Amino acid sequence: MSDMNNSDPLTLAADRRGASLLLSGFIVLSLSAYLGLMMVFDFPDVLRRSVSEILVAFQAEQTAVRGFYYLFAVAHLVFVAAVLVLHRCLRTIDGPWLTVATAGGALYGLAQTAGFLRWPIVVPLIADYIAAPGLGEIQRETALLVLEALHQYAGMAIGENLSFWGLAVWLTGIGFTLMRGKLLSLLTAWCWIAAGVMVGLYTFEQLGGQFAVLSPLLLISHGLMYGLILAIAWSLHRTTDTSRALAPIGIFATVLISLFCAALVVPGLI
Repeated sequence: MSDMNNSDPLTLAADRRGASLLLSGFIVLSLSAYLGLMMVFDFPDVLRRSVSEILVAFQAEQTAVRGFYYLFAVAHLVFVAAVLVLHRCLRTIDGPWLTVATAGGALYGLAQTAGFLRWPIVVPLIADYIAAPGLGEIQRETALLVLEALHQYAGMAIGENLSFWGLAVWLTGIGFTLMRGKLLSLLTAWCWIAAGVMVGLYTFEQLGGQFAVLSPLLLISHGLMYGLILAIAWSLHRTTDTSRALAPIGIFATVLISLFCAALVVPGLI
């Protein structure tokens, strides 16, 4: 079966434009939230501190932190929509990888949204309770314990394990799909797979100990992921002839991928 068999050209063209717009929108919204939290909340390093230190940092810039986390949640809902529309763009390719990838991508977006929404909705309630005058030490310690449990479950278990498993499946699944369908270069497909493998390996970082050496993979894999998403969004936008494969990814996309990787990795390592 060919990559672009009997699909309605008008529908396929609309799907490509929609996927390009949604993927680009995800990048803009997600990076805006990420950079905003880096400036006002020392994100993501702050999440590795004690819960009392996290609470102090949150209370210092509560309005901004809540806004940027809400933007993060919206960005990942946009990502879910992008995953579904991208599935329509690639649906003519044989094999099971695309369906598996789409399921993983939807899981990632929804799990990330659930994790991020705790900051603008739940954490402020606990912060206000702890800041209430006359609160006893036992009540304060109990509230901090609740906040720690919320942080471990919504942040670590859902936000950095369950969701990243889904992301790893999406990245590798799209990579194998692109490799099978010959829509883009073989090197591009392997880059998607490499990003997925790195995300999957990073999930073991939560175990601590010797697995802590995997920490840099978070920034590296996400930098590569953002670059690859932008590259495929560009290809979808540039390909107007629906009877042929996507526009090739060349020097322009390679430079953009490198810039996105540097933009995320370098600030996180300084």
